[in-house]
Amino acid sequence: MNEQVLYRKYRPKNFDEIIGQDHVVRAITNAIKLGKVAHAYLFSGPRGTGKTTVARLIAKALQCESDNKPCDKCSFCEEFNSGRPMDLIEIDAASNRGIEEVRELREAVRFAPSRGKYKVYIIDEVHMMTKDAFNALLKTLEEPPEHAVFILATTELEKVLPTIVSRTQHYDFKRPTASLIASRLVKLAEKEKFILEDGASRMIALAAEGSFRDGESILGQVLIAHDDKKITKEAVEQILGLPRREAAKELFSYLASRDTAASLKLIQRLSDDGYDLNYFNKLMVSFFRNGLFLKTDKSFKSFLAEEIPLDECEHIESRLVDFSENDLVRGLNLFHEYSQRFKRSPLPQLPLELAVIEFINNKTREV
Repeated sequence: MNEQVLYRKYRPKNFDEIIGQDHVVRAITNAIKLGKVAHAYLFSGPRGTGKTTVARLIAKALQCESDNKPCDKCSFCEEFNSGRPMDLIEIDAASNRGIEEVRELREAVRFAPSRGKYKVYIIDEVHMMTKDAFNALLKTLEEPPEHAVFILATTELEKVLPTIVSRTQHYDFKRPTASLIASRLVKLAEKEKFILEDGASRMIALAAEGSFRDGESILGQVLIAHDDKKITKEAVEQILGLPRREAAKELFSYLASRDTAASLKLIQRLSDDGYDLNYFNKLMVSFFRNGLFLKTDKSFKSFLAEEIPLDECEHIESRLVDFSENDLVRGLNLFHEYSQRFKRSPLPQLPLELAVIEFINNKTREV
């Protein structure tokens, strides 16, 4: 396999390859066709959803010499595809967050592009800028040169000054479903001459937690570590050191029947086997959340089928008779609360054990 990481190797080269952000792609491509590209955009949304990729494609399309933008044939497109775009400036605001860096940017913006019509500035993690830097950037956004296009990206929109937001066209990127991520992973595995079974692709997609980039990075890790060309769910769990979701089913059942001893023995077994207990705790948060959905309205089953395996959904449903809605809410809150304690716990299994004991000892019986 090529040593280049998958999310770079298979980064979309045109807008048709962008998945799960149709509302953004439609608006951007229409603006490019009509010659009505804004001078500043703001892309917000979870990590790994395509914000920087779409930003780079805008830069590529603006420089493209063809009417079919981007064409992937002209010299400008070739520069982008080879990683050598001359008039694309990418800035990481996490490490260039001060007013001096923005002043330097304002000076550089005045100079015309080297070859094409535009200079495109992508500022990633823009929420990391200081207030003074934001105010300095605001002046440039209010009166930008005609050749300058700014694309700001953030995972924390609430930290971006409202005055900055008001000077941009804002697009919110959606978190993709596990099914959508899994389908892309299967295609990438095929390109690398591997067969990724459905259970394996879903397992990686769930571990990615809504990020295409994280999913592709995890897939790359699995492909490097796996000798067989066929990758199973069990292989993914073993390579990533993830506790089997079967264990989460077991614990959910033990909690339903208030079996403290069996619950603690299961946690100890997972700890002895070296599994990631913080990840297992996240599974339990998911189980209680999904249980609450199903307890509230069984029609949520079709929605959950997009996120979790069907057998897991059915298992949760089968145990709901032993839980009241209050039980599920309390369990969700407990495991979520204890998830914050893993980093400072003297024993890796202690937060899980405390969550289990507290839940069982205070479990209500109204169903």
